[in-house]
Amino acid sequence: MRSEILKFPIYKYLDFSFLGQFIGQEGTNIHKIEKDNKVALDIYKNDAEETMVRITGPYWNLKLALNDVMVLVAKIRNNNQQYNFKIPPKDIGFLIGKNGAKINEIKLSSNVDVRFERGDELGKDELDSEETAVFVTGNFQQILTGVRLIFDRLNSKGQKTLYDDPRTRQFAESLMESF
Repeated sequence: MRSEILKFPIYKYLDFSFLGQFIGQEGTNIHKIEKDNKVALDIYKNDAEETMVRITGPYWNLKLALNDVMVLVAKIRNNNQQYNFKIPPKDIGFLIGKNGAKINEIKLSSNVDVRFERGDELGKDELDSEETAVFVTGNFQQILTGVRLIFDRLNSKGQKTLYDDPRTRQFAESLMESF
């Protein structure tokens, strides 16, 4: 059977910073596509310094391998979405909590990455220097959960919790000791 070459412009579909995820740890994703479809797959830069994927093999195997490449690209893009919003700097400390306890709880509960950038770090054009940008990264469902937890935390500012009342705290602690 005659081998053919298919050149796929991955730079159009996947940012260069996610290329490592495409390759996989020790090349596992590349090797899986090669093994499953009986093709050779390599990544290179063309003359215009754009990242390309070259797939070599029989015609129908190329089509199957290209489908696997597109599925992998879609999976990587879905897992690396980002949502950002702005909040006043006075709310950052409340959102983060003591020693980062509250923001770490949100990160663990929703499996997102949360990052903060002040307006002066981003430049005057993107954000007022009086505001702080919050970037939430994950897949779509994780971002929805993370943003909901963040807004719930911000909306609870100024409201008393059950643990603010010493009697309630004492009761809860004694209840936990009984278990």
